[in-house]
Amino acid sequence: MTGGSSGIGLATADLLLEEGAFVTICGRDRARLNQAAAQLGSANLHTVLADVLDQAGTARLVDEAVRHGGHLDGIAAVAGRGRHGSLLELDPNEIVAEVSDKLLGFMNITRSAISELAKTRGRIVGLTAPTARQPDRAMGAISVGRAALDSAISGLALELAPQGIRINAVGVGLIDTPRQQARYAESKSSISYAQWLEQQAQQRGVPLARPGTPTEVAAAICWLLSPTSSYTTGSVLDVTGGLRSR
Repeated sequence: MTGGSSGIGLATADLLLEEGAFVTICGRDRARLNQAAAQLGSANLHTVLADVLDQAGTARLVDEAVRHGGHLDGIAAVAGRGRHGSLLELDPNEIVAEVSDKLLGFMNITRSAISELAKTRGRIVGLTAPTARQPDRAMGAISVGRAALDSAISGLALELAPQGIRINAVGVGLIDTPRQQARYAESKSSISYAQWLEQQAQQRGVPLARPGTPTEVAAAICWLLSPTSSYTTGSVLDVTGGLRSR
């Protein structure tokens, strides 16, 4: 799993470990990986220091995951970075970099894992969002990057189906993660974090009128990684409080 040291990735690792899975997570910060390992406290967990933008890093992640678990059943590509700002506020190079980062990270881990996943008819799960369909002005580059990644996931589902590899996405809405906490801190808002999240939900028009939790997203990822989703590929399962990703 990429991006497993915090937020949605950490919650997904926790649920998988509860089910008895052997889980390998990667991240770019050894201290955060160690903290995640201490929090999860499972002998079935293995951590790898790797950057998904580095092909050698994702290849090493797959190799270590196979050594740890004996085989590879699935990949959850949860790692993500975001450049906030409108399309006209950001430098065009930043917009291109945002799209590149999202596609490169996902393609690196996918290409690294294909040969192993073909042996197990394995699964890949990525993340998309409603902004892939309805761009958010404040997240212009992120919206473009999500749209590109969403298209790539649909295309890869068709390419990988003959090998029995299924690939799907979870659409994420406003989720209470460390990234949102950082955005709240940057906003220097005078209201509480809980009030700020509620305000964000209202501004985005979330029908359920609340933010989601990492565990709610993790449950969807785990289902798509499980054998019970065996006839599902090229789909998006929304965990967005009622908004649509496609």
